Amino acid sequence: MGGAGGAGSYHGMAMGHLGGSGATPDLLPEWLGILAAVIFLLVAGAHLGHLAMTSGERRRWHVLHVAMALGMASMYAPARVDPFPFSAEAWQLVFVGLALAAGTRWLGGLAGLGSNNPLWLLTTVDLGVMAYMWTESDFVPALTWVLVAYLLLEACLWVANAYRQVDGGSPLIRWSAMRPAPEG
Repeated sequence: MGGAGGAGSYHGMAMGHLGGSGATPDLLPEWLGILAAVIFLLVAGAHLGHLAMTSGERRRWHVLHVAMALGMASMYAPARVDPFPFSAEAWQLVFVGLALAAGTRWLGGLAGLGSNNPLWLLTTVDLGVMAYMWTESDFVPALTWVLVAYLLLEACLWVANAYRQVDGGSPLIRWSAMRPAPEG
């Protein structure tokens, strides 16, 4: 896997490394890239905490969100402090593979082989967006703006706690069940 700033790494993409790399124009000041990377590492940590408190499909769902948060941390971190200096191709393969797994899980739910939860479809799209963000070719402006709009809408759903309506009131994440047991 390519190192930070090396040939074929995300840091040399047409879009540039969001946190700056020296190889491409900086899209963010270094301090903001570091701050964003730390925030995404905290998000990964939160999902790791959920992993410890859940099981079954909830656990698998959180694993995917840990992967997305780590990918975003690497994307935002300046090349010199990137905690995961993998090549763009490696990140892209990871997210394509995870998107295929989540999509298969969603299709299994549609076929009656598991619970039919639309959050698997949303997660599949999210993982596809991650793969798109790690592509080394030029972005397609129309597609990019559609994906930005989709992600903003999805973020609003999450902030408003409206995702509970997406999966028919039977959420994949049950916040009330995510408390430590009385015995600690």
